[in-house]
Amino acid sequence: MIYIGKEHTFTLEDFRKIVFERKKMAITPAAIIRLNKTRRFINHLLENNIKVYGLTTGFADLRNCPVSPNDAALLSNNIIESHDAGIGPSLPKDVVLGAMVTRAVSLAKGHSGFQVESLMTLIDMINHEIIPFVPQTGSLGASGDLAFLARVGRAMRGDDVPVWFQDDIISAKKALKLAKISPFAPQAKEGLAMTNGTSFMISMMSIAYLKEINAFENILAMQGLFLNAVGAVDAAFNGCIQEVRNQAGQAEIAKILSGYLKDSPFIDFMGIQDDYCIRCLPQLLGPKLEMILAQRLKIESELDAVTDNPLIFKDYEISDDVYKGRMIPFEGENWVVLSGGNFHGECITSMADTIAIANAKIAFTMERQITYMLNPFRNKNRLPAYLVPRSGLSSGYMITQYTANGLTQKIAALASPTSPFNITSANESEDVVSYGATAAQRLLEQIERLEELNTIYLTVSVQAYSIARKKLSSSHPIPPNLLSERLFQIIQEITAEEYPIEREENFQKRYDKMRIILNSGLKQKLAELPLIDLASCTS
Repeated sequence: MIYIGKEHTFTLEDFRKIVFERKKMAITPAAIIRLNKTRRFINHLLENNIKVYGLTTGFADLRNCPVSPNDAALLSNNIIESHDAGIGPSLPKDVVLGAMVTRAVSLAKGHSGFQVESLMTLIDMINHEIIPFVPQTGSLGASGDLAFLARVGRAMRGDDVPVWFQDDIISAKKALKLAKISPFAPQAKEGLAMTNGTSFMISMMSIAYLKEINAFENILAMQGLFLNAVGAVDAAFNGCIQEVRNQAGQAEIAKILSGYLKDSPFIDFMGIQDDYCIRCLPQLLGPKLEMILAQRLKIESELDAVTDNPLIFKDYEISDDVYKGRMIPFEGENWVVLSGGNFHGECITSMADTIAIANAKIAFTMERQITYMLNPFRNKNRLPAYLVPRSGLSSGYMITQYTANGLTQKIAALASPTSPFNITSANESEDVVSYGATAAQRLLEQIERLEELNTIYLTVSVQAYSIARKKLSSSHPIPPNLLSERLFQIIQEITAEEYPIEREENFQKRYDKMRIILNSGLKQKLAELPLIDLASCTS
């Protein structure tokens, strides 16, 4: 069980367990007390007709339009209804579930005015895996994920919107009834608290990060096959070279790659130097490692954040710089309602842009390595053209490079940053938007292409390693504990294939087998690559 509330820090690991392992979540008793206190304060504001944005006023540029306290609940329902204006096919199921989870985490902190009963509807839906279809376009990342979250709010109300439930697609109304969950009946401020926030953006960003770490670990693990297959010169990875450069990421990459070269009969220990796609791997991948790992703390901070508007604070929570005239005495404590911009997704746009830019150069490096393995003029005739013994009659792995080339172009195109763009909304009152959802969606798409590139890379590098291995084994014994050899044996076992493959056939079956290996985590485990736990490059 994963507990949420003000006294609990919600982590990326908590997110992963709920979204991918389907762990249950619950609210703490202390959080219930805080939610009830804040709710009583909301009622106090209404009873005294105190002007508060989104409670007794309209939204966005309608903030100066008064709303009667008697209409506050209707206002909440209206925003959920009118803001469900997204369009297109649904976002992925895991993204929507993740967004529901992060919305619950934010609301449970007690700064938003949400009722316990309303939050329990959301938590019960998460625990029963009632996940609404949410159209994929509709968020500017400005006042949060408005259209996306409005659709979730409608599902919580039991409206006639489609949801996934028990491997079926039915209406939210029917799903709530079958699961015996009380529908959401929005009261004052709850509609705004439900629709404001970065929940979808940070859900996409968190999923993207977890996928990114897996993809990058796969890339590093596969370098063991590549470096041995091409007979790399070891000097470029020696520690003293990295030490005088003073770059932590570079040193970490060199240390990892050096482990693949130790005592290897494939490696050229007396050679001069290799091309950049070999010799400069620490310098190329090191900065990218730093860029990627540096986002984790930011992601975890956002996962545990309160991201709607306005926010409610009491007593010791109120910072010293709050103007005393804003204080509202209630139940023996000072309270304050403050409007700000915590719903703005610029931090998420920046995270997504950073990783996307890193991925472009990673992809170019991998594509150049694929070309290196296929071209005997580049690999010093260590490997035959297109990795087949009879070139001409056989084209071998020729077209894998074409496909890798096309994927690399797509990955690079998807690296174009989102953050420089801006079109205003809400009649110019929301005049600088983030496009955080756009950036995170684009990153997810880019990582899918990177995973496809990894599939091709592993297909090629296994063939290349097996050719080099076959040539070497006739004159030199290959140590069974060599990391590349252990990887190769596992691949051979899983694929039930004898390498090198000399027959001509289409690559679909080969790709499918390599995907299984890439998703298994075996390579990372063998290579001891828990990048998600590395601290040396994140401080």
